[in-house]
Amino acid sequence: MSKALLTALLILPLAANAVDWVDLGKTADKEVQIFLDYDSVKRQNITVYGGASSFRGAKEKPKYISAIFQSTYINRNPLRKKGFYYSKEQWFISCEDQNYFVKARIVYGFKDEVMESWKSPKGTLSESDFSYAFPETLAGNNVETACGAIVLKELDSTENYEDYLQKYIYDANLNLS
Repeated sequence: MSKALLTALLILPLAANAVDWVDLGKTADKEVQIFLDYDSVKRQNITVYGGASSFRGAKEKPKYISAIFQSTYINRNPLRKKGFYYSKEQWFISCEDQNYFVKARIVYGFKDEVMESWKSPKGTLSESDFSYAFPETLAGNNVETACGAIVLKELDSTENYEDYLQKYIYDANLNLS
């Protein structure tokens, strides 16, 4: 086996598990640091009962997205004193309604060992299962950032380089005169 092939086989699993954590800042009490896994933000084709806006036509984008958030507990946090170092949560989010549902949570210790885990037992969701993310709160910031991330990802995936040049470079040059 060639060295290049062996190197590729060793590096590929690392690249597949790579995540792109975005620092969202600390909570107001400075006891929790929040991160968003940008790579985890994706549209989810889930059914949520309870509202006319829940159901989409076949050609429309799914209403809900999912995202993984990490909360790192800073020294003064009471959870840190229990041996909890950080947790990860998967959220389902409606950007239209500014609401979210926590699907699963894992809490890790200082050596990355799982201390607690939880997954929602709900197989079917209704709109009443979602919580409103009030603006200027931790949940509000998480929802806003995840919704912004899906917009950026979708823009990146649809726009080619020629369209970008035409839209942003050539049009800007025409406006200079």
